[in-house]
Amino acid sequence: MMDSKRRETLLIIAAVACVALLAGDRLVLTPLGRVWKTRSVRIADLKTSVEKGEILLDRLDDLEKRWEETRAASHCSELSQAEERLLTRMQTWSALSGLSPGTLRPRWRDTDGDSPKFEMRMTASGPLGAIARFLYEAEADPLPVSIEELGMTARDNRGSVIDINLRFSSLVLKEVSK
Repeated sequence: MMDSKRRETLLIIAAVACVALLAGDRLVLTPLGRVWKTRSVRIADLKTSVEKGEILLDRLDDLEKRWEETRAASHCSELSQAEERLLTRMQTWSALSGLSPGTLRPRWRDTDGDSPKFEMRMTASGPLGAIARFLYEAEADPLPVSIEELGMTARDNRGSVIDINLRFSSLVLKEVSK
């Protein structure tokens, strides 16, 4: 009889231990595991952010120089000057690339900020190399130009002449005192 009483006690202790382990797993270990995983992801994100920041700090002088060039290139006292400047640059890019411009539709748009936005729609045609060169010239220019839309259509079966529909814009920045 003593043996069965002892067995009962051992079974009760084992059952309580199993319930305690299960409760410990559900109430302590699982939440800690989730917190650990979340913290690991956050640490990885922060490390990536710090690495990007260090890269930007390494390029700080170049970025500031590029911003000053862009700001100087985009400052105009009159909106007509800005329009003339962009049209002249666009003709220069076309001449350098060998792209044949078709129609041009300029227009001014208001932005949320203080700086107006000059938008240009353009159709042109030429070989793929001329289109690539035009896009390179536009992006490499210090004038703040953003290519917002580009559509290409082959004029022939071989694709040797391509028509493009292009929409790009430029901000005209107001003088900011330092």
